Amino acid sequence: MKARLVIILDMPDNTISQVLNLLPALLALTFGARIGYVLANRGTARDIEMIDRHFESTLALAKQQYEMQFKADQRMRIREELKSSYDRLAMWLRELERTFDEINAGALSSNETTRAKASAIMDASPWEIVNTPADMASCNFYWSTETRTTLRKFLGPYCKFIYRAKSAMARIANSDSDHAPFDADLHESHEELIYIINEVRNQMRSDLENLK
Repeated sequence: MKARLVIILDMPDNTISQVLNLLPALLALTFGARIGYVLANRGTARDIEMIDRHFESTLALAKQQYEMQFKADQRMRIREELKSSYDRLAMWLRELERTFDEINAGALSSNETTRAKASAIMDASPWEIVNTPADMASCNFYWSTETRTTLRKFLGPYCKFIYRAKSAMARIANSDSDHAPFDADLHESHEELIYIINEVRNQMRSDLENLK
């Protein structure tokens, strides 16, 4: 109050007079607006309550729609990531099948280049050949338990396949014939590995179909 009084006293006389004349009008305007606001609130209390209820219901509906959309986007993102992981696995299976075919062909071939290529593959560690590469480790989280279990079936049959392939290769090397005879044991081992590949593919297809 002292500060306001000092400001008013510092004003010229005519300015002070004008301010004092305006004060009743300003007070009346402020008081009237306040009364009008109170009366308006009393008169529209029911309308305000209805507006509040409508706002709350609209907000709840918007929240529900947002949560539904968020879950839908999340499911779509998971499907895309899972499909991408299975795409990588499918490419690896194709390369693995080609590897088995190269070993099988090399074991029965009299061509030195083909035999050397097959020998180089067979000299690698079995885990290095039939285990999924390290850069695919993150994909394991998306594969089903059935798919991962089927992938573990390769090691035993692969070792048996390598043993039979080396035996066939040794027989051909010690033979005077230019043509390799049909090797039933090698063929059986090769077919067993191809069967496991197809088993993995069938499980992958089933996993992807379950996402629809």
